[in-house]
Amino acid sequence: MNRIVASSLRQPFLVALMTVMLIGAGSHSLDRLPVDAYPDLSPPMVEVITQWPGRAAEEVERLITVPVEKEMNGIAQMTTIRSISLYGLSDVILTFQTSTDNYFARQQVFNRMGDLSLPTGVTPSVAPMSAPSGLIYRYVLQSPDRSPMELKIFEDWTIEPQYKSVAGVADDSGFGGGTMQYQLLLDPVKVASVGLSVSQTESALTANNDNSGGGFYSEGGQFYYVRGMGRMTTAEDIGNVVLAVHNGTPVLVKDLGRVVIGIAPRLGEFGFQKQDDAVEGVILLRTGEKTQDVLKRVEAKTKELNDRILPKDVKILPFYDRSDLVALTTQTVERNLLRGMLLVVVILIFFLYDFRAGLIVATSIPLALLFAFICLDLQNASANLLSIGAVDFGILVDGAVVMVENIFRQIVARKGTALNVKEIIQDAAAEVDRPLFYAVAVIVASFLPIYVLSGPSGTLFKPMADTMVFALVGSLIVTLTLLPVLCAWFMRNGVRERRNAAFEAIKSVYTKGLDFCLAHPWGTTLASAILLAASLLLIPRIGAEFMPHLDEGALWVRATMPYTISFDESAKIAPEVREILHSFPEVTTVASELGRPDDGTDPTGFFNVEFYVDLKPYSQWSGSYRTKAGLIEAINQKLAAFPGINFNYTQPAEDAVDEAETGLKSALAVKVFGSNLDTLQKKGKAIKQILERVRGIREVTLVQELGQPSLTININRAKIARYGLNVADINALIQTAIGGDVATQVVQEEKQFDLVVRLERQYRDNPEEIGNILVATNGGQQIPLKEFADIQVSSGASFIYRQDNSRYIGVQFSVDGRDLAGAVGDAMQQVNAKIALPQGYRLDWGGEYTEYTASREQLSIILPLTLFLIFLLLFALYSNFKFPFIAVLGVVLSAPVGGILALWITATPFSVSSGIGFLALFGVSVQTAIVYISYVNELRRSGTGLAESIRQGAILRLRPIMMTALVAALGLLPVALATGVGTDSQRPFALVIVSGLFTRLLISVFLMPVLYALVARSGDRLEV
Repeated sequence: MNRIVASSLRQPFLVALMTVMLIGAGSHSLDRLPVDAYPDLSPPMVEVITQWPGRAAEEVERLITVPVEKEMNGIAQMTTIRSISLYGLSDVILTFQTSTDNYFARQQVFNRMGDLSLPTGVTPSVAPMSAPSGLIYRYVLQSPDRSPMELKIFEDWTIEPQYKSVAGVADDSGFGGGTMQYQLLLDPVKVASVGLSVSQTESALTANNDNSGGGFYSEGGQFYYVRGMGRMTTAEDIGNVVLAVHNGTPVLVKDLGRVVIGIAPRLGEFGFQKQDDAVEGVILLRTGEKTQDVLKRVEAKTKELNDRILPKDVKILPFYDRSDLVALTTQTVERNLLRGMLLVVVILIFFLYDFRAGLIVATSIPLALLFAFICLDLQNASANLLSIGAVDFGILVDGAVVMVENIFRQIVARKGTALNVKEIIQDAAAEVDRPLFYAVAVIVASFLPIYVLSGPSGTLFKPMADTMVFALVGSLIVTLTLLPVLCAWFMRNGVRERRNAAFEAIKSVYTKGLDFCLAHPWGTTLASAILLAASLLLIPRIGAEFMPHLDEGALWVRATMPYTISFDESAKIAPEVREILHSFPEVTTVASELGRPDDGTDPTGFFNVEFYVDLKPYSQWSGSYRTKAGLIEAINQKLAAFPGINFNYTQPAEDAVDEAETGLKSALAVKVFGSNLDTLQKKGKAIKQILERVRGIREVTLVQELGQPSLTININRAKIARYGLNVADINALIQTAIGGDVATQVVQEEKQFDLVVRLERQYRDNPEEIGNILVATNGGQQIPLKEFADIQVSSGASFIYRQDNSRYIGVQFSVDGRDLAGAVGDAMQQVNAKIALPQGYRLDWGGEYTEYTASREQLSIILPLTLFLIFLLLFALYSNFKFPFIAVLGVVLSAPVGGILALWITATPFSVSSGIGFLALFGVSVQTAIVYISYVNELRRSGTGLAESIRQGAILRLRPIMMTALVAALGLLPVALATGVGTDSQRPFALVIVSGLFTRLLISVFLMPVLYALVARSGDRLEV
């Protein structure tokens, strides 16, 4: 190490040149570095969507979902297969190991889709490659006079293709507006009067809508194509199609019914502000792309569409842009970093009492960060709130503090000697460079176990570990090269150590306390152990959770209505809820999504309405409540006016991630697995009743799977056989006449619209009219449907959930006012005691609780592993066991105390964030032990007696130890105290480090000399 320092002092110009290059390259990397609010925590997923219009949930499960699941079983690296079957839709989601390449996973699915055996005309599709948190942009189409259906046409045929062409966009999914159709609405009496059937009418339309190719011919030296033009393009063309000829008179389509332009049966509706039926577009980020880069391209495309492509009266209005969240969190991070940097500089100047020395040390902060940005850029990585915001400037400058403080002290001590400044600096650096290297190595080692974390924990914290490790390496390089050169330049005329009255008073008090502790070594050690034990007793009262939720500055409100509610009824309630939400002055924008989009990407029903609620910045709130929790409580009180509707509150991105974790519309759920839906529903209701009585558990909802009323038409095979009919003939009539069947497409330029054949509404609107629908027999007779079938109302499944080839029912819930682990633990205990499951049935507590238990198990391994790695590095430094032992023991006895106390006092549950904070705390805390032990060893090697070395080393190293501990603590103090958007995930991490370093400082300055005195002997091997 000393050779590096010596070389730098001999070549100061080269060092300065390399520093300028570092600043230039680092600034360029910072400008290129993509920034996101939060990393994507979800594992690779592939979603297989299959639409089968008009089919009940049981049929969809039996004939589509189960075959898809069976075919996908056993795919390499797949961990879970989940599905939901509901009216007209099967949605199967395959989850893979975190390390799986997304393209590999999708290719495996595509390879097996070719072997699927599904009903005729049913084609599965794979959802776009986007993570659950990949929703980055929402917009609504606005026009003063166009209908929602017209705007939907623009969305489907103009806007979506444009956005999908943007690099990095996985999909643009439209919602609302109604899909345009050409509809032939038949009068069954007229159809019967000409001896035709509904199916024959459909077949005639299909046969009369096509173009043909007649090859080519040559004439006059030119080449001519031959084309037969027979496609229908207007409603008039459809109405003039000839169906039959009676007595020389053609029977036209328009003679049997009306040809109208209508909309497809609504599966969902989008509302925006006071517009009850609007058109929304949702842009999804392709997995692996950089959010900020894609958003810039999307925003540019929006401007192009508004200015040049769309009609002047049609505009795209964005109302959700992930860059807004990025900007808010970035501002929070920048504010905290600036405050932390200022606190660090103030502490340095206070202790050194020299402005030059303080600024020289502070120089290492931006340079270390620029070095980290270069490394991240070379990795093609992105930065996020946690990876940048959790960087502790104090930790970065600890090595610089020790180096500059020792140089400063040596220059003062050797004033008047024959040595020049460079020689003094080189000698001073030689005293601390080796301990500094190992101290930095220890801190780096404390972050290395983070790379062992898997799942969401690893995804969340590995970028932070990357940033900290790179920055620490950069700080060490700067400390060994640039800082000695800066000291040589700015301290060449010597320095004067001014009297620091405050520090001298601290040192005086410390000396008295030190002498007392050295006189009572075992008592001091025992007192430290008792203090640690007392803090450990607080752990059961702290509670635990997986991760604090990132405040996104917006709300996502979910209304769960009765599961059998109709579209029309649900569409009446959504605007009323929107109006209530918008009545709060803190709310700026409210949008609602009822049901599901046409592409089936959000499998749900009319019972589900989700509301996006954008909020003003908290600084602008002036109501009686100033927090999001207070606002939610006020909203909930107003929404209590809707009896029978459950309201759940979360956040836009968080909601999508939660749903991906559980497969349900909640972050927490207990699932009952089994085969019989009635048994599942019975057990689910019993569990719901228990959960509602558990303290801290809120918003308990049973996912009702049964109770969907349906009109069943049971075909009598004997009766249809008498007339030479088949089941297929009756089913074709039911599908076409009642449900509506797509006969063909009407092509208009680039657009295609379905032509649907069905009966007029009044002939299919109730069981009696359906029973009177006439069936054409082979003998030319027209007989009512009720003569061939038993028509009755029955109850079936609304939807069917499955996971890993087994049905299940879910009981969703949330936890409020209590820690996650405590609430779920109580619930599990009560459910296990009161619920007896039949053979073949089982329970699973999923979602966030699963992530919590997995992360707890991982932390229980990596915390001891961290201490072991630290011990190995200390052994390499000191070449014996006793000094590493007392260093680690001193950390264990002092550092956790403050972290545990802080979590208890602030009612912050233990989480992965605070667990990683303890890892970093252990590494930083060892540094102060190294500073002390190495200096005492140096004194002993110079001939000073053991007792005097222990005492003198503690007093002389008090200043650098206090400086390193305080700058590390105060560097993260703004983060530990911060509130608002973008602070939640960082705060537990910072809180543990800040409070732990304070107790570490207060205890270790007395404990370390005592431990050294207890183990030191005259024949010790003394390495520094």
